[in-house]
Amino acid sequence: MDADTLPLFDLDLATVSEVEREGCREFFAGKANKTPERYMTIRNYMVEAWHAVQPLYLTKIKARAGLRNCGDVNAIGRIHTFLEHARIINVGAQRTRRSQLNGTRRRRPATGDSDDDEPDEWRSVPSGSAASLAGRRRRVRDDEGNWVYQDEYYGGRVIAHDVVERRADDADYSYSDGSDEEHEGAPAHKRRRRALNGARYQVQSEFRLVPCRAFGEGLLPFRVEVSAAALALMDLHAHLMDTEVIGLLGGTYDAGEGVVRVEVAFPCNSTSTTTECEMDPASEVDARRVFALQGRHVVGWFHSHPTFDAMPSVRDIHNQHAYQALCRRAADSVEPFVGFIVSPPGAAGGAYGVSDISVFYVVADGSPEGVPYQLPYVVTSRDAVSTEAADEMALLVERHAAMEHRVDLARRFRRSEAMTLLEKLVISMRSHWDDEARQHWDDLMSRRLRPLLLEHYCRSGSGSGGSHSELANAAPPTAQESSSSSEASE
Repeated sequence: MDADTLPLFDLDLATVSEVEREGCREFFAGKANKTPERYMTIRNYMVEAWHAVQPLYLTKIKARAGLRNCGDVNAIGRIHTFLEHARIINVGAQRTRRSQLNGTRRRRPATGDSDDDEPDEWRSVPSGSAASLAGRRRRVRDDEGNWVYQDEYYGGRVIAHDVVERRADDADYSYSDGSDEEHEGAPAHKRRRRALNGARYQVQSEFRLVPCRAFGEGLLPFRVEVSAAALALMDLHAHLMDTEVIGLLGGTYDAGEGVVRVEVAFPCNSTSTTTECEMDPASEVDARRVFALQGRHVVGWFHSHPTFDAMPSVRDIHNQHAYQALCRRAADSVEPFVGFIVSPPGAAGGAYGVSDISVFYVVADGSPEGVPYQLPYVVTSRDAVSTEAADEMALLVERHAAMEHRVDLARRFRRSEAMTLLEKLVISMRSHWDDEARQHWDDLMSRRLRPLLLEHYCRSGSGSGGSHSELANAAPPTAQESSSSSEASE
């Protein structure tokens, strides 16, 4: 909504209006880190901050000063924009340019480090005035070159795995946080470099892969069963894109037997860019609606690691922990929610061409972020491939056919080998069914999926794989070539 179409409304700091729900929908879509309560906290703070500085302009940067640990700074900025358009804050305020302060431009110490390109809003409120909302804090540039507060740069970013591929064994090294106290007397440009190095470490640490622990005998919170159709759909989704994919899992929890049953997978759209990957709120709402109509509940989520191991990152652990808290049962405090990770490259020493798929669960263990534990799982309904499952797969292939980052399946799986990614996909997908169902699966693959994959995902002239005719005529792998990854997990 913009200022011309947004209807005016009376603001009540104790409630949320329908206009606000529509204008800031991301906080009302059931996301673990964007809740109605968090929206009210951010909104109420901004309103009070505006009353403190008016008639001066309340900038987004000043508004964020007291909103540490309130999530994504971009989402906070969108609330600021909404409140402006709704004429709740900054009504009649003018941005004060630095040349207008005290009638002259402020002189700066000759440090050899000019900040002339800082935005005007850094000086829109005079330093040390009663209207200032926070003390003096360090400022650094973010990845896009924008000026941000250093502590907000650390705490408010949303990071995706496809930016930095960190391994668990090389992430433990010392770093500087770039504080003035630690490096007092150092030139300004060196202090800034140290601050940025510290920020980069914080960014990298979110990608750090954390090996899962194993539950001791008799300590599993519950058992996990997953249908072959759900597992195959997750695997297919992960093979279609070079970037991360994400989705929700529907099923049931049997408290009597202590079993989480994952029956269906719902591939979701994502708000993926080069710097973030989040589940699209509208897609998440659709998934929950479909599950409810089927008499199922959300019992987990899945995402892919396109180029690295199927173990959770620091950010995955945080997300899983938050989801589990939302699903905690009041009766017994059980949190029946699991996280699946699909790694198409496969595990070292695993079946050739078969994706590595792991399931993890987070236990507090005295840590605020929690500790990941691996859950074994059993694959069910492997003896038959339903027409409904084939339809869902064909629809998924068609839906991603026009996406920018779709995989070129004509590429070779590995540079030193002749096998293409399409052949690798067939091997991995085939592994989820037992021998009785594989003949039926091969037929469905040949008639329904392979033509779509050849048309939309095998780009001609790639020079890295076979021609369309060669790929189309390639025989599916034999049962000996494709062993089931689920057997190892069991």
